Amino acid sequence: MGFYHGSHTPPPKDEKEGGIVEALAITWVVFRVLALPLGIIFGGIVFLFIVFWLFSIHPLLGLAGILAVVVALVARGVWEAKHPPELQ
Repeated sequence: MGFYHGSHTPPPKDEKEGGIVEALAITWVVFRVLALPLGIIFGGIVFLFIVFWLFSIHPLLGLAGILAVVVALVARGVWEAKHPPELQ
């Protein structure tokens, strides 16, 4: 059972416990890893609210919002095709 619950002996005296600097470093790394996926998710939700709002004003405005995103994605694809990454 010690394998699952750890030994009941206290840690050695020379072993330093983690402090606030280590906790902040771990928190910073986790936020950096999750920033892009969470930004994409929240950005998509905001975009959906904006599109629904535009559709509530006029159907053509809602379609224009969707078309703007499609044009931006196509433009990005064309730009990426013309500027391939340099492999070394």
